[in-house]
Amino acid sequence: MDREEIITKITEELNVCEEYLKREARLDFILRILEDLMDEIQEAKKKNISLGGLEEKVRILYHRASTLVALIEQGVKK
Repeated sequence: MDREEIITKITEELNVCEEYLKREARLDFILRILEDLMDEIQEAKKKNISLGGLEEKVRILYHRASTLVALIEQGVKK
């Protein structure tokens, strides 16, 4: 896969994750997708493929999703 294909794939999956996060739905599934994306980004970095701000965006979404899961598990979420 070349750089543009990788960026397109990651961007599409990030958009799906963002939509689910807005609805606070399927959070475990979203966490798994984001973990896979982090792995893909690490592989791209090993190949010296720059992905710009995508890595940061994945990490932010992962943090949001894991925080929501923790809040729901604690019963704090309204």
